[in-house]
Formats: sequence, C-alpha cells, structure tokens
Amino acid sequence: MSKKNDQIRIHDLKAGQSVSGSFIIRKKELKTKKDGEPFLVIELGDSSGRITAHIWDRVSQRTETLYEGDVVAVKGKTLTYHDKLQINVDHIEVDKSVKAQDRKNFIAASPIPVDRMLARLDKLVASVKDKDLSNLLKRIFENKSFRQKFQEAPGGKLWHHAYLGGLLEHSIQVASLCDNAASDYKEIDRDLLITGALLHDIGKIEEYRFDEGYIDYSDTGRLHGHISIGAQNVRIAIEKIEKQNGFPAEKKMLLIHLILSHQGELAHGSPVVPLTREALILYYMDEMDSKVNAISHVMERDKEPDRRWSRYVPVMDRFIYLGE
Repeated sequence: MSKKNDQIRIHDLKAGQSVSGSFIIRKKELKTKKDGEPFLVIELGDSSGRITAHIWDRVSQRTETLYEGDVVAVKGKTLTYHDKLQINVDHIEVDKSVKAQDRKNFIAASPIPVDRMLARLDKLVASVKDKDLSNLLKRIFENKSFRQKFQEAPGGKLWHHAYLGGLLEHSIQVASLCDNAASDYKEIDRDLLITGALLHDIGKIEEYRFDEGYIDYSDTGRLHGHISIGAQNVRIAIEKIEKQNGFPAEKKMLLIHLILSHQGELAHGSPVVPLTREALILYYMDEMDSKVNAISHVMERDKEPDRRWSRYVPVMDRFIYLGE
C-alpha cells in the first residue's frame, strides 16, 4: 500500500475513524501490560503531524521487523485516551513502494514559496553596506552547496519552524524584525545586526537531519548544538577572508557574540548572555518570531468547532486562546 494523494492526513483524523494509509515510524518502544503481556507503541508521522499508535498482536515479530524510519502501510481505528488521539493498529507492514527520495514528502514544508524567500534573503544581503560584512555574507550565501542546504533545512525539530524551509523562513523574518528595530534606534549598528540575524541559526544545517522522512537531531547536533556549530562556521569563513583581505578583529568579535548569545540565557543554551545593544535586539526578535510561529502551530493543531482554548502547552506553561 503506497501513500495516496487522497489519503487522510494525521492532522485531520478524528476519534472513531478508520485509518488506511502510509506513514513514517518516528519512534518505537516495547512496553508491558499489567498482566506481563508485551505491546508495541510507535509514533507515526506524515507531513501534517504525528500520532501514537499501539500494536497488540504479533508483538515479538513486529518488534524485530519494524524500525524507526520505516515507511509503513497501516490499517486501524482511532480512539481518544487521556484526551489524546491515538490509533489501534489492526494491520501494519513495511511499504516498499515508497522510494528513498520520496521520504521528504512525509515532512511538512514552509507554506511560503522558496523563490520568494530567497529573493527576500538576497535583498537583505544586498542591503548590508559594510564591506567586510557584505563580503562575508556573499561568501556564505552565494555558495551553491550552502545555499541549497540553507533553503531546505528545518528551523526546529518540534517547536518552531519545524518543517523544510523553516530555517530560511525564520532567518529572514528575524532579520526583517531587526531591520525595523534598527530604523527606530539610530545608534544601532544596523549592518552588524542584520548580518547576525541572517547567520544566527546557520548551525541548524548540521544540527538536524531529515533523510529518514522526519526531523531529528544529527549526532553532531546533539553533541555540539547549533550555537557552537554556527559560531565555528562563521569564524572559519571570516578566517578565510582574513588571509586574503583582512577582517577587523573587533567586528569579528562582536558578530560572533551575536551568534553565541542569541538565545538570551545560559539556561536556554547560550554560552553567554547578550552584552551589546545589537545582541539584545537579536535575542528579542528571535524570541518573538519563534514564539509567534509556535503559537500559530498550536492554534492550527488544536482548532476545532466550538473549541476556544488549546490544549495545555508545557513548554510555554499556558493554554492558548483560540478565539471564536
């Protein structure tokens, strides 16, 4: 059974509904009931979301033949348990009709056309007049290999901009917000701020992988984190320029500080807190865009007729008002 264009999406599933379609196995966990009998819990995903599914029979065989990253054809029925929708699986098998290059179809993508976002990126890069920073941005973003990775990478795993193209979308939006802030605060180094905004998350290109049909951390991403990866990559790019044309040491230090401090707090993963005006603005603009995007995702996920509030959002410690 292959994934059909008319297959119902996970996002659109309702309780008591029959399910028949192809999904990616994102997680797999063997558990035991109170009577000692094993059962298998898997997380299924498609481009619209993810859902937990339970397998109750032939558990040993399926534990040995189903793996994370497999595309599987599933038949079953949905039900609600502890206010969460899940699938009871009646039949499941590996769907061998899905080719490796088609796995990206199981991952959500930015709703904004890539060409439009790249045009905004290029306009922001061209707006930087400082010759050192302009040279750096052009060296990075005019590299075809890097550009392809940058426009395709996700901006997160689950929370904000967690879809293909999310990194590009987030980066240009943060840069645009910073540009607006710089127009009101004339003492700000606008070119430094825009450069930092465009480069602040480039480490996410290496932090995440999505070749299995879902977004997850790479080994390097888990071990190093995108902040240190990004700072190191920018440092290497500047050092190449230094050998050819030179690059002011003060400017290099301030730009790398923007990357290292952009998450604002040590507890949030930044090795240093913002210590310049530009760094403080970048932190708040990054925070604004990521939170607004995440809340929009929650509202879309939980939107139902006559429902006025979202489910509780642990990472924000609140409910979100959905309105009329």
